[in-house]
Amino acid sequence: MRKHYLLLLLFLPILSCKDIDSLDDLSPNQENIITTGADVQNTLAQAYADWWKAIHGPYPNLALLVAGDAYGLSRGDFATIEIGMQPRPSFDNRLSAKESLQQVNEVPWYGTLRAVAAANDVLNALDSGIGIDKGGAQDQSIRAAAHLLRGLSWGYVSLIFDKGIKMTETTNLEEALSFINYSDMNASALGELETAILLAEGIGSDFVHEYFNGVSLDQTQFIQLSHAYAARFLAQVPRTVEESNSVNWEAVFFHAERGIDFDFAPKTDAKDWQSYHQYVFAETGKGPFWARVDQRIVALFDPSQPAQYPEVEAQAANPIDPKKAQSNDARLTSDFQFEERIFFDVSKGEWHFSHYQHRRNENDVTFEGDGWRFGQMPVFLKADKDLLQAEAALRIGALEESLIILNNGTRQTRGNLAAVSASEIAIIEDAIFYERTIELLGSAPLGLWLDRRRFAPREALNNSTALGGLLLGTPAHLPVPSRELQIRDMEIYSFGGANDPFGIEGVVQ
Repeated sequence: MRKHYLLLLLFLPILSCKDIDSLDDLSPNQENIITTGADVQNTLAQAYADWWKAIHGPYPNLALLVAGDAYGLSRGDFATIEIGMQPRPSFDNRLSAKESLQQVNEVPWYGTLRAVAAANDVLNALDSGIGIDKGGAQDQSIRAAAHLLRGLSWGYVSLIFDKGIKMTETTNLEEALSFINYSDMNASALGELETAILLAEGIGSDFVHEYFNGVSLDQTQFIQLSHAYAARFLAQVPRTVEESNSVNWEAVFFHAERGIDFDFAPKTDAKDWQSYHQYVFAETGKGPFWARVDQRIVALFDPSQPAQYPEVEAQAANPIDPKKAQSNDARLTSDFQFEERIFFDVSKGEWHFSHYQHRRNENDVTFEGDGWRFGQMPVFLKADKDLLQAEAALRIGALEESLIILNNGTRQTRGNLAAVSASEIAIIEDAIFYERTIELLGSAPLGLWLDRRRFAPREALNNSTALGGLLLGTPAHLPVPSRELQIRDMEIYSFGGANDPFGIEGVVQ
């Protein structure tokens, strides 16, 4: 019986996380479960679904995208009201917190742990001789897929949390009990992605990866996707502008240059493969629940509009003229829908208000009952990879190359905007941030929350700007869930609020 599974079994019965269905899925004696090559593949397929649900669902996305001023949503679901309060409160990590708040950090924490545990079981099974063609193309393809899954899991832990657990197939109890900081988690994720790339490169045309629902990756596409995620994790891990300046941008450029030349968008299945997208696209559901585009994004299109929606009733502010915004960017018309009426409750905060919904992907999916039945979920666009490459080129001093990538991309092909011709780094950087904000909205998990914390300094509520950083007091990463801290007899802590204005130092709760 391996010690790191004993550790998980100690935690999970007490935690009772809703994303973990039963202890059978994390049995300490997986050899009794994984006995054939088909078992190996089925275990890994479910692990990919577990990772997907942990990172791409309404938890943690809706709360953190509201905190990142991508959307306004005040319907009382998914902790968007609590985390989106103004001024920003500390994230409530106490055991007595509302269940929806607990889910914000429990879902990604335990979901990624579960995915990694299964990947470890798969690698152990392969090492013990269970498989179809030990040492052959299928065996190596499965190993590459397991390493990719660990890299994806650890990568998102490094983006979301202040610390994590690095648990491999050989981890001992002491290592499994130890936290490592987000920078080390990020480095570990990069190592796993690079291992996956090396394995895939050694297989050749026989390589196959079919663990993302509805997406079959050949060798080239698998390697490209691994490079793309490596670039994303490196670029988006910083919590501040200063940390962003210290990123290895040469490595970001290296990986982005070798990244995807396609839009990565797994398909829905109305069960495991769902995402937060159904709550933010304009016409994917019925009724007034769906999120509004944050007013800071509206102001990005039209600088004559305020960056904060005025609190007309609460603060007797002057009301906004609900006329349509004006912009030279064609995407204001193609990707966004103007709504004169606002259905949100004033008492929940007028800062959630705007007159726009996002509609770019509304026809890509069919929503029936309680889930998407057909369609694709865009989570890594080629445009994202291109913009990471443009940003990396800018930060390593290749301004001309950065401008070529930026001006030949979606800024022109979808926005119909004039080319950027500036030679000042700050102007080009703003153009890249603008493009990431508009073009990538509704795609990558947590996108604008991650970008605001690294592109610009924190901003005061009464002085916020369209392209500014996170509002002061916004958590810039999440704490380890209180249930896990309680098991370890550790102090419960959190981030954000008046006593942690930059959202990274931590406060005791």
